[in-house]
Amino acid sequence: MQARRHLSLAAALPLLVAPMLSAAPARADDSKHVWLVELAAGAEAADLETTPGVELRHDFDRIWNGVSLEADAATAHGLESLDRVERVWADVTFNSPSLPESEPTEMARATETTNAADAHARGVDGTGLKVGIIDTGIDYTHPDLGGCFGPGCRVELGTDLVGDDYDADDPDNAEPVPDDDPADCAGHGTHVAGIVGADRQAAEGVTGAAPGVTFGAYKVFGCEGSTSAEVIMQALEAALDDGMDVVNLSLGQSFQWPGYPTAEAADSLADEGVVVTASIGNSGEAGIWSASAPGVGTDVIGVASTDNPVMRMSAAYAPDLDRRIGHRTIDQAPEPEPGTTSDPLVWLGRGCDDDESAGDVEGGTALMVRGGCTFAEKYERAVSEGATAVVVHNDRPGPFGGSGAENLEVPLVAVTDTDGRDLRDLAEIGAEPVLEWKAGTATVDLPRGGQASMFTSWGPAPDLGFKPDLSAPGGGIWSTYPVDEGSYRSLSGTSMAAPHVAGAAALLLQAEPGLDPAAVRDRLANSARPVMWGENPELGYLEAVHRQGTGVIDVTAALDAPGALTPTGINVGDGVEARTFEVELASASNRTESYRMGHQTAIATTGDIRDTGYHVAAPEVDFEPKTVELGPGETAKVTVTIAPNAELPEGSVFGGRVLARPEQGRPLAAAYSGYFGNYLDIPVLEHPDYPKLAAVVDEDPETGEAEFRDLREDEEFSLSDDRLPAALVYLGHMPRALEATVENADTGEVFEWDREEYLQRSPGPDDTAVIDLADFEADRPDVLEPGRWRLEIRVLKALGDEANPDHWEQWRSPVIRIVELSPALGDACGAVNRHGGRSWRLPGRAASS
Repeated sequence: MQARRHLSLAAALPLLVAPMLSAAPARADDSKHVWLVELAAGAEAADLETTPGVELRHDFDRIWNGVSLEADAATAHGLESLDRVERVWADVTFNSPSLPESEPTEMARATETTNAADAHARGVDGTGLKVGIIDTGIDYTHPDLGGCFGPGCRVELGTDLVGDDYDADDPDNAEPVPDDDPADCAGHGTHVAGIVGADRQAAEGVTGAAPGVTFGAYKVFGCEGSTSAEVIMQALEAALDDGMDVVNLSLGQSFQWPGYPTAEAADSLADEGVVVTASIGNSGEAGIWSASAPGVGTDVIGVASTDNPVMRMSAAYAPDLDRRIGHRTIDQAPEPEPGTTSDPLVWLGRGCDDDESAGDVEGGTALMVRGGCTFAEKYERAVSEGATAVVVHNDRPGPFGGSGAENLEVPLVAVTDTDGRDLRDLAEIGAEPVLEWKAGTATVDLPRGGQASMFTSWGPAPDLGFKPDLSAPGGGIWSTYPVDEGSYRSLSGTSMAAPHVAGAAALLLQAEPGLDPAAVRDRLANSARPVMWGENPELGYLEAVHRQGTGVIDVTAALDAPGALTPTGINVGDGVEARTFEVELASASNRTESYRMGHQTAIATTGDIRDTGYHVAAPEVDFEPKTVELGPGETAKVTVTIAPNAELPEGSVFGGRVLARPEQGRPLAAAYSGYFGNYLDIPVLEHPDYPKLAAVVDEDPETGEAEFRDLREDEEFSLSDDRLPAALVYLGHMPRALEATVENADTGEVFEWDREEYLQRSPGPDDTAVIDLADFEADRPDVLEPGRWRLEIRVLKALGDEANPDHWEQWRSPVIRIVELSPALGDACGAVNRHGGRSWRLPGRAASS
């Protein structure tokens, strides 16, 4: 997607496998682009048909009150002055899937974790339900997915909305070329479909959560590259028209608001009776407030990921240890050839540039330890010293994956810390251990089994809405893959967690066809099992609810639930005082049941990616009444008062679980989260180094990636050679709005530039948005002239009142001197004080989970 000269921020959003942030795109031009225009109540698409400079593309009247259209930036933003238009949104792109660093697990273990396998034993397998997969398509030739496409097949419905060559980021292929065949040439959608409902046809096959369902395949990605919000919304519309009972979106846009069009459109499907599940995102390393749209949608089930107890990896046999070990090939390196034996392992050490070699690896297999430098450096070092294979063991518990290594025609594999240390002990005593490479697989224990995956995104939503809703296994799942690429593969991400919940929803709907989407979410949340805090599970604390939701789904407990406790995800707002809310307890038992109300405290968090802290401070909790007795079919209201512990640091996000415990059986659970302190106190523009003015040192015309430097003292700029500075702006929290103006410092005249609403925050500690004065000059070519100028940036805080000046932060730039003629470059291109993070021009782009 080409850059646009307006100020909209959209962080990268892959098919929720791992977030990617696009660097500053190339400078904008005057060409037309696609926009999503939200219409005012009562307005119709026809109201815009005669607007000059506008070409209507699609009317989303069934799922969203708006249209997509083509226009240049100035025309699109001019639409916001019309009474018929509510808001103009950038049509952000969603990048193709990337994978968090994690390893494969057994599908069988995953369905055991969720108890879906027990439901199958009862005869509940999803038969009669239709599940829509909005993704890269499905390889319907796969035997575990039915082997065919069309009436009578398991992949019964669907369409390709884009074509194999489509890539929203490639100008030559950015226009969709739809066809009727949703065959998957990327793999992600086939993997997701297998988790939802694969039905094993051979011993090596897999069984998904709901092996009796039929599928709708809605292909929104080509074989490579990105898709757009417009296409995803068309897919939602198609799934609704095809009568899908459940729709899964293993994709998302991290750091997003619930009001973004893809989230609102997904909410509309839920209003129509369709259960919608979506990945919550893979931006966990970026800290809290990192959840994705559409997963943050109010009526969407946003799903977080946990790791399974075990994973499946390629196998080797170590004769000297008399055991099989698991290994994984790193990045582009060749895989070991099954049936062969490695040369003896020799301990090389860490293998970084400044390290001495601990042994002579000429003609042997180099054994190394992770850490200190890149895998590429280790690999190149070992190969340069004559190694015929390279084995890198972890420097912490469990398996790992890696990237960045090119193919040097020598195998490069990763093994666990335990296996690696045992092999090292043998090598150091001269035992010359070898590895026999096998064709099969080996299972390896995961140290975070049953705990939140490191990559899973954190809530809450920017409006403090409770997110994520639930958790499911996603930390490495072995599932179906296109037949011509090996039929099965392990992938990790919240992309792999969401389809477990989609399959569970189908099982519930088969057992109780009358459940609406809200009831399905409530049933799964009420019966979910809480996740223990992964940083130190032995302490017995619950993982933060704004990371796990109510917990990991338990299908059989949901099927057997004796009642309901609603709502299940409660936002108790901000402040330091006690909060009161109400829950309703409903009986589905055929006998009188007595419930005792209870509470479980979860870990609280403070800070952000720069300094995240964890805290345990149990609140005072009171219930009125404390016990409830219900006869068959009866309901009762319970008032819950939560007084946050005064020992919590201000700025904490806290929460817990409210329980209704029957005399026999499992309790019903709901969860809540809140903010301790004044939410409006979170700074947006506060950073030790930003905002600041900078100049482009170098810019790649193909990728748009740019390097910046600080301005020289008294530096001057000219309009004649397009050398104008930019403001690098770090957004520490999600702004409700951002406004940019340009002031003539000589005359005092102020020129309004643009305004954007519902922006994302900066993903990393030094990632900045780029607000480029050259873009202003392109938008307003008759404004800038020789003289002294300033940029001013204003941001409205999340949930701020626009009319209250205290809710705004602002920054005025130093004076920018513009001269008539191009100044001598001198040492202007000397890259001093280079920008340390990643930058993206407004708008940015989105990705998948």
